[in-house]
Amino acid sequence: MRLSLAIVLAYGTSLIFGSLLLAQDDVTTRNGSSAVDGGWITGPASNPLSFLNGPEYRTFGSTAAYDFPDFHPASCLDEKLPRWIDIEAEERFRFEGYRNGSFQVGNDDNYMLNRLRLQVDLRPVPWVRFSLQTQDARPILQKPPIGPPNENEWDLKLAYAEFGDPEQQWISLRIGRQLINYNNTLIANSEWRNQGRSYDAAVVNLQKGRYHLGVFAASAVVPLAAGISHHQEGNNIYGAYGRIDSAIPKSTLEPFVLWRVQPSAVVEPAVSSGKAKQDLKAFGIRWKGMVKTAFDYSAEGVIENGNVGQDRIEGWATTDGIAYQKSSLWGKPRAYAQFDYASGNSNSSQGVHRTFDTIYPTAHDRFGILDVFGWQNIKSIRGGATIIPYRRWTVTAQYLDLWLAQANDAVYNSSGTSIGRGNAAFGTHLGAEGDFYSWFEFNRHFNVGAGFGRISADELLSHLAGAQAYSSYYVALNFKDNGRWGAKE
Repeated sequence: MRLSLAIVLAYGTSLIFGSLLLAQDDVTTRNGSSAVDGGWITGPASNPLSFLNGPEYRTFGSTAAYDFPDFHPASCLDEKLPRWIDIEAEERFRFEGYRNGSFQVGNDDNYMLNRLRLQVDLRPVPWVRFSLQTQDARPILQKPPIGPPNENEWDLKLAYAEFGDPEQQWISLRIGRQLINYNNTLIANSEWRNQGRSYDAAVVNLQKGRYHLGVFAASAVVPLAAGISHHQEGNNIYGAYGRIDSAIPKSTLEPFVLWRVQPSAVVEPAVSSGKAKQDLKAFGIRWKGMVKTAFDYSAEGVIENGNVGQDRIEGWATTDGIAYQKSSLWGKPRAYAQFDYASGNSNSSQGVHRTFDTIYPTAHDRFGILDVFGWQNIKSIRGGATIIPYRRWTVTAQYLDLWLAQANDAVYNSSGTSIGRGNAAFGTHLGAEGDFYSWFEFNRHFNVGAGFGRISADELLSHLAGAQAYSSYYVALNFKDNGRWGAKE
């Protein structure tokens, strides 16, 4: 994707300059979540790194004092450096394993994942910042073949220039390799993956009072196993993502338009591997809010049209959820429920592609923590609860029941790839998943978590893949020090 230098300079000279800039853990990434103020309708599995670096970055949990002393080597180093330099560091270690992977009997593995990120920010003047982050993501003792997303050795994760502050100035510009997370269901950075997702992009953020608008042109970076990754030329996404705060009290209304073009996309994954050019437009709106401090709600609807090859695109999807917390009881129990639907194709010979395209979502806990299915040709109901037995310790259990939306379309995984074609003779019920996970924050910069999930496959999924159940577990350690500039309480 070629970005016009003239446009960049035009925007840059029009900026209003002012307050300090933070690392790219700001309003443009935090508000991708499914509830207000960076929260989640479901449990805290989706973005555990957002717990770290203090209350202004959190998505779920207590704001009480920590039990353990802080450890922040990057921030300490920054205090010895000139004020225009800031160092940041992130380390994540995860041990995980699975049984009957891809629903194949005997496909088992246990391995470790390690991810190190080091970042340098330069601020020559208060209103300009240059950021560079390198990432080394490696699997340890994993069965071959290996590669992305688990292996991504010494890549360039971030490399951008920012002019203005998207949380303070009425206009700001960020250009280069960066994170985009306006909406976790459609365009996000999917941080649970070992390499995560970056975009080569130009993003303009506008705000005035309670009105916000992000306008962007981007290409997702295609990760390599080693070395500097690049995006695919011609595989682009453009968009305008709006946000209106307090449309009614304690609520946010988010209208958006996305335009995705791909030079080569599979036309009908259920019946063939034939590819053609895709031109897809998505129009949607999300409404999320809170009643007092106990009841969260969220509703999102998306309509897609355009074409892929000679086929016309007609897809749609919705995700809707509610949550209620009783803070006066022991453990501050919080119960939640969510419904998801994404259209599928009932007849691939009609010249109409009705399978919803989930574009670039956050994959983890989209349909349970096993991350088996994507938001395509699917119906799902979820119920769960989180308790806080002790401050900064959360325990969550949830249950999901899953069906195909259309029996003749494919079953899609979290990457949008077909697992196999449905068969009406075996019904549309995919199976039921049960998950259990927990997170504990030792201090502002370090947390630990563990989880286990199991899905029991129904007749259709057993017929397609073989095994009747798939299970996985993990233990994760996260460290994240956003440096001196991100060290607010």
